[in-house]
Amino acid sequence: MVRAGRRFSVLTDDWQSETFRADVGRWARAAAAVTAWRSLRVALVGYAMNDMGDIRVDESALIRGLGPQIRAVAPGDLYRGMLQVTDAQVAGVIASEDARFEIDPALSAAEREDHARMQVAIKAMLDQGGYGAYTAHFDAIGEDGRFARLPLAAASTLMAAGYGYAAEGDVLTACLVAAGHRLIGDAHFTEMYAMDFPSDSVLMSHMGEGNWKIARSDRPVRLIKRPLGIGRLADPPTFLFQYQPGPATIATLVNLEGGRFRLVVAEGENLDSAPLPALEMPYGQFRPNSGLRQCLNGWLAAGGPHHEVMNLGHHAASWRVFCQLTGIEFVPV
Repeated sequence: MVRAGRRFSVLTDDWQSETFRADVGRWARAAAAVTAWRSLRVALVGYAMNDMGDIRVDESALIRGLGPQIRAVAPGDLYRGMLQVTDAQVAGVIASEDARFEIDPALSAAEREDHARMQVAIKAMLDQGGYGAYTAHFDAIGEDGRFARLPLAAASTLMAAGYGYAAEGDVLTACLVAAGHRLIGDAHFTEMYAMDFPSDSVLMSHMGEGNWKIARSDRPVRLIKRPLGIGRLADPPTFLFQYQPGPATIATLVNLEGGRFRLVVAEGENLDSAPLPALEMPYGQFRPNSGLRQCLNGWLAAGGPHHEVMNLGHHAASWRVFCQLTGIEFVPV
């Protein structure tokens, strides 16, 4: 197999031991994630964000080397889908949110109905097209002229339902979030926002999207009315929560020259940090096990971009097996 250039894994252990059971389970999950990746279709709504070179990808290299296919979807498809959403479907989304979340009384019925309509339309678009992941750039939505607001809450709930997602046309991270769902479960799209040297951590957040299944369990997840100038549209309903404290893993996918890919991974801890009242979006403070400075030096030296997938728990070993089966270079930092 080595001479033939075939990829495989080796496990040496007592077949009745717990460690053997864990290793085989990890390999099986990685194999399932790789198999799903080979037929993954990713919807790119509109276009990728300009002047953001770290998220660019060679689409031919992606499908040839790893399998995921990128399909461009016109924002008009989403708009036409919204026109087909029924009042009963909208009511179902709102009832589900009322039962699960703390709802900001400042949110109007019209705002919630419009958000729910977008969520149902996006899910229908994904299901009808056979897409397991999607990405949408806020300018593609804002410049279209037919939308009232950005679908931030929709992205959060669709991630919680198992769809891959990334913002700003970042198809690579959308693919990785989809893989994180299969490999580990409850994958969350996030970004390195700001360094906090006193706590040796980095603030993780994004524009308002986040998988609410990783929210800390001792506080309610809130659906809030939130002003947002990005996109130059009306206020988007947004989920607000902090990440569950405890072990966590972040990973990112890098497209290198020659059709090669690299996965940069860091294990660490989500801190039990104080709330940040001015930050009206999902967020948490991630302290890398290697230390903030060493981790970020290694991250950038390896070409790691600013978008990541996060999973609760330590899962570098699972990502390593995933890379062994796909031929992706694995770089822990």
